[in-house]
Amino acid sequence: MATMKDIISSPLLLALVAGGLLYIVGFSLVYLKKAYTRCIELGISKEDLKKVIKSSLVFSIVPSLSIVVGLFALIAVMGVVWSWWRLSVIGSLSYETMISSSVASAIGYANSAEMLEMASGRDFGVVMILMSVGMLSGFLVLIPFGRKLSKSVDKSDTGNTWKHVLSGTFMLCLFAVYIPVLIFGDTVQMLVMLTGLVIAVGLGVLAKKPGLRWLNEFIMAFSMIGGMVSSLLWVKLFS
Repeated sequence: MATMKDIISSPLLLALVAGGLLYIVGFSLVYLKKAYTRCIELGISKEDLKKVIKSSLVFSIVPSLSIVVGLFALIAVMGVVWSWWRLSVIGSLSYETMISSSVASAIGYANSAEMLEMASGRDFGVVMILMSVGMLSGFLVLIPFGRKLSKSVDKSDTGNTWKHVLSGTFMLCLFAVYIPVLIFGDTVQMLVMLTGLVIAVGLGVLAKKPGLRWLNEFIMAFSMIGGMVSSLLWVKLFS
């Protein structure tokens, strides 16, 4: 029977992931060309479009540094190929790690690292399905209700506070799901989270100064890196 290690390093999985990524890149390029052509038709100069493209590249690459950091963290649990797919398309590091840890515990492993060493291919299939289906739930909600929700949020700009209530409720729900898992799950996890929080708050305060506003683009990346580096200390002290 195939093991989890066999699947995450298999040529078939690599080919499927590479095919999916090539499709997404091609899809993006097609719509980039369509958007560029439409802007020219509307009378927007090529110089202005070049400026927009350059600024968009900067604001896309810089925030993605935090995703790269998360990729290396997830690789230790899920392998290179599947981690690459999850975080390059429609994944979230916090969601992926929570699912892998929860499934590992439900199956009977002490943690995700032990699951990587001992799990069967069937166990990994369960993880892959849950990761994928969980993220698809958002699309299943948006298909019938997305347009109505978008119009409702747009109308809230006229003075209705619904948009702010919806946004605040959404963030509170995220905190309610993830924060207890990090705080009560493991002492090292909790301390890493608190370290990242302190770094993020400190950088946020510094970013308010005129000469340091560029820090806003790096807060997530720096807080994640700082939290990961601090884990070396916390593991020595509490493990």
